Amino acid sequence: MVTPARRQYLQIKSQYPDAILLYQVGDFYETFDDDAYVTSRELQIVLTSRGYGNDGERVPLAGIPLHALDNYVGKLVQRGHKVAICDQVGEVGKGVVDRAVTRILTAGTLSEPNLLPTRQNNYLVAIATARGQAGLAVVDVSTGEFMVTWFSPDELPVALDAELQRLAPVECLLLEGSQQEAYQFPTKTVTVTRCPPYFFQREAAQTRLCRHFGVQSLDAYGCADEPQAIAAAGAIIAYLEKMNSALLSLLTGLRSYRTTSFMALDAHTQRNLELLQGTRSGTVQGSLLSVLDRTVTPMGARQLRRTITQPLLDLRELEARLESVEELYESPAMRSRFTMCLQELGDLERIAGRVRQGTAVRNEVLGLRDYLGVIPRLQELLAGCDAAFLRELAETLDPCPQVIELIERALVRPDAEDDQGDEGRMIRPGFHPELDELFASIRDSRHWMVSLEARERERTGIKKLKVGFNKVFGYYIEVSNSYVKLVPPDYMRKQTLVNAERFITPELKEHEARILSAVERIEEMERSIYADLLRQLGVFYTQLSATAAAVARFDVLLSFAEVAAHQGYVRPKVAHGHGLEIVGGRHPVVEYTLDGDVFIPNDTHLESDEGARILLLTGPNMAGKSTYLRQVALITLLAQIGSFVPARSAHIGLVDRIFTRVGAEDDIASGKSTFMVEMEETATILHHASLHSLIILDEIGRGTSTYDGLAIARAVVEHLHNQTRARTLFATHYHELAGMAQELPHLRVYTMAISDDERGGIVFLHRVMPGCIGRSYGVHVAKLAGMPPGIVRRAEEVLQHLEAGIDGTHDVFAHMDRDSADRHKSNGALLKEQAGSYEWQSEEARMVALMLEQTEDAEPGLEDIDVYAITPLDALNLLFVLQKKRNRLRR
Repeated sequence: MVTPARRQYLQIKSQYPDAILLYQVGDFYETFDDDAYVTSRELQIVLTSRGYGNDGERVPLAGIPLHALDNYVGKLVQRGHKVAICDQVGEVGKGVVDRAVTRILTAGTLSEPNLLPTRQNNYLVAIATARGQAGLAVVDVSTGEFMVTWFSPDELPVALDAELQRLAPVECLLLEGSQQEAYQFPTKTVTVTRCPPYFFQREAAQTRLCRHFGVQSLDAYGCADEPQAIAAAGAIIAYLEKMNSALLSLLTGLRSYRTTSFMALDAHTQRNLELLQGTRSGTVQGSLLSVLDRTVTPMGARQLRRTITQPLLDLRELEARLESVEELYESPAMRSRFTMCLQELGDLERIAGRVRQGTAVRNEVLGLRDYLGVIPRLQELLAGCDAAFLRELAETLDPCPQVIELIERALVRPDAEDDQGDEGRMIRPGFHPELDELFASIRDSRHWMVSLEARERERTGIKKLKVGFNKVFGYYIEVSNSYVKLVPPDYMRKQTLVNAERFITPELKEHEARILSAVERIEEMERSIYADLLRQLGVFYTQLSATAAAVARFDVLLSFAEVAAHQGYVRPKVAHGHGLEIVGGRHPVVEYTLDGDVFIPNDTHLESDEGARILLLTGPNMAGKSTYLRQVALITLLAQIGSFVPARSAHIGLVDRIFTRVGAEDDIASGKSTFMVEMEETATILHHASLHSLIILDEIGRGTSTYDGLAIARAVVEHLHNQTRARTLFATHYHELAGMAQELPHLRVYTMAISDDERGGIVFLHRVMPGCIGRSYGVHVAKLAGMPPGIVRRAEEVLQHLEAGIDGTHDVFAHMDRDSADRHKSNGALLKEQAGSYEWQSEEARMVALMLEQTEDAEPGLEDIDVYAITPLDALNLLFVLQKKRNRLRR
């Protein structure tokens, strides 16, 4: 038989089987049964047990203190758990206390400031798919941002994965039964929540949205004809209704957008360029964001993240940003005034949201008043600027004087001195007459209490008599034992101490009851008045949100100007067209982390018309090829977000997409090798790139055999040159590709410069220069990496034999142990056997090969080969045949 308290717990828990139920018991929140095991493991707290019932059954238990709730709940939610807070809502001391679930917290429904990242949005997303189409709805319940977009079949899955990478949601709503693996989430910590089908049913979702916004149709929101977008947005509304309906008050509008309105950055490109997160650190350190983030306000920091991942395609809007940044850049004094102004602002955006929800505390509301008091000064500074965009921002700012006036009239600062002695007062005198009367009655009784001690000493003759108060016994008169005999008859004993007695009189009891009753009514009335105050302030939510958004946009522009001034950036010239000319370009992140060392700048010149469309970059390992490729992409991106760029000058033709294929990684879970992943990513680029794109390719074809890799790399270059015609930077160790420059008129070959040092090694100069060195210096890099000297010497010896073209697999490996040599000889024989059956791509090359094999002349027929037309595979086959023949003649 279970106890009543246990029965109550089981009943409430049955309503929330998928959540950890935090059950308030006095000053603790307790978890039981399986919840206790999970809580103990996740929070590293002690697991105990307690008996509930007459049969002696003990139940697992783990508890956390009431005052530490937010800290522990935050950890549980971050680990992907849903948490239900069950509070005591009834009066204590009369049987089992009534309890009810007051909040359900998940990763995407948090609005408490101390549970949220300050400088990053906390996105909840929903994905709806059907008939090859997908809708994506996005909400941040802490700011009220509610958006929806959709993707056509030809945009999936690339565009959806890219948008998920950009948003970095903390929670995703999916239809029950759908596969989580179908989506590329940027982190493994995303909470995936399965929702029932009716959440995503199109008609029900539309009805839900219309009811929430109080409209007849969704035409005004731009998504009325997109069923999957409506389904996803409706699922968000249904989920919030279930979790915490108070959050819905922030969703005052729905913004439809298309990812095609911005430069497309697929998920791989965002990761490869390390826009928001460094690959090695897994944090903002080492990312482009870490360089650009000099924002002052939290909403500015969040806006900067969105700006970096949404480069503009609208030239007019882009020029407006650049003009604004230039004006701020040219005036350090102006930047200083603006910075001091912004430093007085807090998180206006999230405080406005908490006011709207009715959860803002007094200090937040008072902070809102102070922040709004700064807006007129910011408005005045912006209005005095020359840039039209800055003046437009000034017009968008709304100081909301009604809000300031209402808060001034209503609230008292916690640290303010009270002339009337009303300690702990929240509501300002004069705001609510009935409340003032209650405080007046308490004042009278407290004055009587203050004078009581002097009166009683005089009346009784007890010199050490004193009047006191504590929370357990209330007011009392304390008399030491030596004076107890002088206590008058109207004193009633209340408490006995070791050295004293405590008493109460009928008159004292009457005043105490009056004070306590008034205090209770005051607390209740102040809560009611404060809640009503938040409702009145919530009416101004739209104006407050617009003001916060304008501040955020300006904060980003000011940050761009600060970075440009400190890092020596210049304003780029952006125009329609296919050109890309950068003089003295630098990698913004690498330069930022050099800590005073000089970064070697390099130039870039590309066109998609008559000049160079493809830059083929060769050179040694560690010479800086990958850095150069990324720096061109980052400079282009910086220019199209409205930032100055790290260069002496830059002319950028608008780029619609940036593609990158760099690095080597496999996908073991999907059974894909490194080479397969590389080929899939390359195929995606070739299918989606346009004339206006910028393509960065680093080492295409390196994951397979040399012949296959070289053939694929050449075919890709030819396709990009002849078909796609996009601006392309192609880094490779296949030096044989350099000969393509004689066949492809829009391809230019460059290399990373090196020089010899005095000890026989090489020095990397990190400069890009025309030409091709023809070697990769891999053995030298192996030496720099600390490879054992014996291995380095042997590698150099083998390399010399291979470069000399000696056909002696036995000679090359003669000094190795017998087993290893036998293995290499058998591999070499197998290679020759396989090479004997050639696959020729032209009859001309095949005939020359037959002549080479059947005659004793040195090089019959070679003069007939058109070296500009021969394919790479035929050329390699001929080289192999010629080498075999020369070795045969030599013997």
